[in-house]
Amino acid sequence: MSRLTYNRIKEFLAKKGKKNIDLALYMKVDPQTVSGWCRNINQPEYPTLFKISDFLEVEAGDLLTLKKDLRDLEIKKDKKTTSIASKKKQLKRK
Repeated sequence: MSRLTYNRIKEFLAKKGKKNIDLALYMKVDPQTVSGWCRNINQPEYPTLFKISDFLEVEAGDLLTLKKDLRDLEIKKDKKTTSIASKKKQLKRK
Protein backbone atom coordinates (compact mmCIF):
# COMPACT_ATOMS: atom_id res chain seq x y z
CA MET A 1 0.00 0.00 0.00
CA SER A 2 1.37 3.35 -1.03
CA ARG A 3 1.59 6.28 1.40
CA LEU A 4 0.77 9.64 -0.12
CA THR A 5 1.40 13.19 1.06
CA TYR A 6 -2.19 14.03 1.99
CA ASN A 7 -1.35 16.88 4.32
CA ARG A 8 1.28 19.59 4.52
CA ILE A 9 1.46 19.99 8.30
CA LYS A 10 5.21 19.32 8.42
CA GLU A 11 5.82 21.88 5.67
CA PHE A 12 3.87 24.61 7.49
CA LEU A 13 5.49 23.86 10.84
CA ALA A 14 8.87 24.46 9.17
CA LYS A 15 7.66 27.62 7.39
CA LYS A 16 6.38 29.04 10.68
CA GLY A 17 9.54 28.04 12.58
CA LYS A 18 7.59 25.76 14.92
CA LYS A 19 8.30 22.23 16.05
CA ASN A 20 6.21 19.10 16.43
CA ILE A 21 6.36 19.43 20.21
CA ASP A 22 4.91 22.95 20.02
CA LEU A 23 1.91 21.63 18.10
CA ALA A 24 1.56 18.63 20.43
CA LEU A 25 1.45 20.90 23.48
CA TYR A 26 -1.08 23.24 21.82
CA MET A 27 -3.28 20.32 20.72
CA LYS A 28 -2.83 18.47 24.04
CA VAL A 29 -1.87 15.28 22.21
CA ASP A 30 1.09 12.94 22.38
CA PRO A 31 4.06 14.11 20.27
CA GLN A 32 3.89 10.77 18.44
CA THR A 33 0.43 11.73 17.20
CA VAL A 34 1.84 14.90 15.64
CA SER A 35 4.72 12.89 14.21
CA GLY A 36 2.22 10.56 12.53
CA TRP A 37 0.45 13.53 10.95
CA CYS A 38 3.74 15.05 9.79
CA ARG A 39 4.86 11.77 8.21
CA ASN A 40 1.40 11.20 6.67
CA ILE A 41 1.02 7.90 8.50
CA ASN A 42 -2.20 9.16 10.13
CA GLN A 43 -4.48 12.00 9.17
CA PRO A 44 -6.19 14.39 11.60
CA GLU A 45 -9.97 14.57 11.64
CA TYR A 46 -11.57 17.72 10.24
CA PRO A 47 -12.15 19.49 13.59
CA THR A 48 -8.53 18.76 14.51
CA LEU A 49 -7.34 20.08 11.15
CA PHE A 50 -9.11 23.38 11.84
CA LYS A 51 -7.48 23.64 15.27
CA ILE A 52 -4.07 22.93 13.69
CA SER A 53 -4.76 25.67 11.14
CA ASP A 54 -5.47 28.11 14.00
CA PHE A 55 -2.13 27.24 15.59
CA LEU A 56 -0.28 27.68 12.30
CA GLU A 57 -2.31 30.78 11.34
CA VAL A 58 -3.25 29.38 7.93
CA GLU A 59 -6.48 28.26 6.30
CA ALA A 60 -7.35 24.62 6.93
CA GLY A 61 -7.47 24.00 3.18
CA ASP A 62 -3.86 25.13 2.87
CA LEU A 63 -2.85 22.16 5.03
CA LEU A 64 -4.20 19.70 2.47
CA THR A 65 -2.33 18.59 -0.60
CA LEU A 66 -4.16 19.28 -3.85
CA LYS A 67 -5.27 16.13 -5.64
CA LYS A 68 -3.09 16.94 -8.65
CA ASP A 69 -0.06 17.26 -6.34
CA LEU A 70 -0.44 13.96 -4.48
CA ARG A 71 2.82 12.05 -4.62
CA ASP A 72 4.35 9.01 -3.03
CA LEU A 73 6.35 9.64 0.10
CA GLU A 74 10.00 8.88 -0.33
CA ILE A 75 11.67 6.23 1.79
CA LYS A 76 15.37 6.02 2.52
CA LYS A 77 17.14 2.72 2.13
CA ASP A 78 20.87 2.03 1.94
CA LYS A 79 21.61 5.77 1.86
CA LYS A 80 19.59 6.10 -1.37
CA THR A 81 16.22 7.78 -1.62
CA THR A 82 13.69 5.70 -3.47
CA SER A 83 10.00 6.35 -3.93
CA ILE A 84 7.54 3.66 -2.98
CA ALA A 85 6.17 3.70 -6.54
CA SER A 86 9.57 2.93 -8.05
CA LYS A 87 10.01 0.07 -5.57
CA LYS A 88 6.69 -1.40 -6.74
CA LYS A 89 7.83 -1.16 -10.36
CA GLN A 90 11.04 -3.00 -9.51
CA LEU A 91 9.08 -5.78 -7.82
CA LYS A 92 6.76 -6.17 -10.81
CA ARG A 93 9.73 -6.66 -13.11
CA LYS A 94 11.02 -9.62 -11.07
